[in-house]
This record gives sequence, structure tokens and C-alpha cells, in this order.
Amino acid sequence: MTDYVSLVCEEVIATIDRAGFEHLDADAIRIGVTDSFQRRLGECRAMRLSDSEIGDNQYEVRIARRLFDGTCDAQWRDTVRHEVAHAHVLSTFGQDVQPHGDEWKQAARRAGANPRARYEASDDLVDANYVLTCPDGCYEYGYLQRSKRIKYPWKYACPECEMRLVSYDAGDCPTDLEPGTCYVASLPWETSNDRVSSDASQTRFYLLACPNGCTRWSYQKRGKRVKNPWLYICPECNTTLISCDGGDAPTRFEPGTCNVESIPWSEPQFIHACPNGCFSVGYGQHCEETRHPDQYWCEDCDTPTVSYPTDQRPTDLTPGTNYID
Repeated sequence: MTDYVSLVCEEVIATIDRAGFEHLDADAIRIGVTDSFQRRLGECRAMRLSDSEIGDNQYEVRIARRLFDGTCDAQWRDTVRHEVAHAHVLSTFGQDVQPHGDEWKQAARRAGANPRARYEASDDLVDANYVLTCPDGCYEYGYLQRSKRIKYPWKYACPECEMRLVSYDAGDCPTDLEPGTCYVASLPWETSNDRVSSDASQTRFYLLACPNGCTRWSYQKRGKRVKNPWLYICPECNTTLISCDGGDAPTRFEPGTCNVESIPWSEPQFIHACPNGCFSVGYGQHCEETRHPDQYWCEDCDTPTVSYPTDQRPTDLTPGTNYID
């Protein structure tokens, strides 16, 4: 039988060395592999002084045993790195920082882990169409219908950390979750500030619409959906959406184009993609994803992403490389 604890210990030592966590001693970390986690992948906690045989600054890292059942090492190794990053943050900043805040994200990148909270779907997510979740990773729930919580996540707070919730389409979790944001592609707003109030319903500054005339949504601000309509599809006919000024007729325009007069592009200018071909997303302007692809990882194969101009795709893609600058 494989000694999973030894495997985790080896990865902990390698991670501390790789990340340069000089103030974190591998001997200060107690390792456990458990069958008790139903949804969690791993856990790191600071041990109370009475729990420790050596002294303070001791940590316990526990990993779900089921992660070792597959043939791929990527998930359990990423989980170990994830938890070692937590131990580093606890040893450096104490317990008053957000569990998956900026301090942890920076540590996770140094450790070689995916720098975002990771979830494993529970039974209620198997057939879900939408997900309501805490951006700090406290919990997530699946929904079949676009309920009030899915439509207005900014009205609800996490009962554990009081962070405003987010919602998104099942199977399409954004890389970075901004608290209080609705990421559901078929809904006409993202945050409470984007939504057109009833008092302003007669004012349509911008439209996001189906070029076939199926549906349209009005916006008061030039948000991501107005600037990058090619990222979204019509929920009725699956045609790529368009955006335009409020007074225009959407059916005049080609699918997947931005036709807002004050925005100087109509097609994606840059590509953010997995070098192994798992995904490819176009952006109309340089953004965090295209500037820093080394800080983002493919959710399918755990490979650092790349970015490049739309019409200048390199022949050989080196993971983590920005080919734009």
C-alpha cells in the first residue's frame, strides 16, 4: 500500500524549498491523510500550544485520501501546495487575514499552486445549472433555477466570513471571484451598480443583445459584457451576442461584435489560452489575464496559461508566457 503521508511530506518539503518560505519549517507541519472530508480537498490549521509537543508555530495539514485514487498526481500535489501556502500566511501574518486573500494568492503562486479557492462539487451540484458560492471558499450550493439568490448575490452574505456571495453558470467558474457579482451569462447585469433601476428604465445607454432579435439587456455602464460581447451567447439560440449604443438596432450587426461608438474595437484583440488547447478566450483590450498569464492556471490540466495577439499565435507555446509585450 502506498504511504500517502510520506508522499505529502515530500511535497511539503519540496514546496517550501521551491517557494522560498524561509520562515516555515517542514518539521513544524504535522501531516494527515484522512477519509473524513466529504467535500474538502485539504485543510491547514494552526495548532494550539497544548496540541503541540514542540512549541508554538506548529501547523497541521490534512489531505483527503480520495485525491490519491486517480492516476494523475496534479490534484493532490496542488492541494498540498495550497495548504502549505496557508501555513506560510499563518506563520507570517497570523490568523486575522482573509483565508484566500491577496496574501494567500501571492503565497500560492510562489508555491506553484492554483491561486484561487478550489471546490469539489457536492451531490446538490451534480444536476445544477447555477452555483451560488462564497468567494473565499467557505461553501457553494447548486441551483436548478435562476432564483433571487442567483440573480442578486450581492444581497446575501456568507454566514461564516460575511463576504458578499457570487453566482455563476455551473461548469463556468470565473478565475477571480469579485464579491457581490453575478457572472451568469444569461442575466443582464453583473453587480448591483450595473443593473438598470426601474427609475432609469427609459434610459438605455448601451445594449447587449442577440443579433437574431431573441433578447436584449440594457446597461448604464460600459462593463465587461458591453466591451466583450463575444464572450457570451444567447440563451435561446446560442448565437454569440453583440453590443451597441442604446438607440441602435441590434439586428443590424454581426454576431460577436462590439458596436459601441465610444469603444475603439469590434473584435477580440488579444487571446488568453491554455497552451495545451483546453480553452481560448478573446479580449478586446489588454487586461490582467493577458498581462500576467503566468498567474493563471488551466482548470483542466493545471498548466500556466499564455497570452498573445489574436493574429499572431506563436507556433510553440511556452506555459506562463506573455507574447504581447
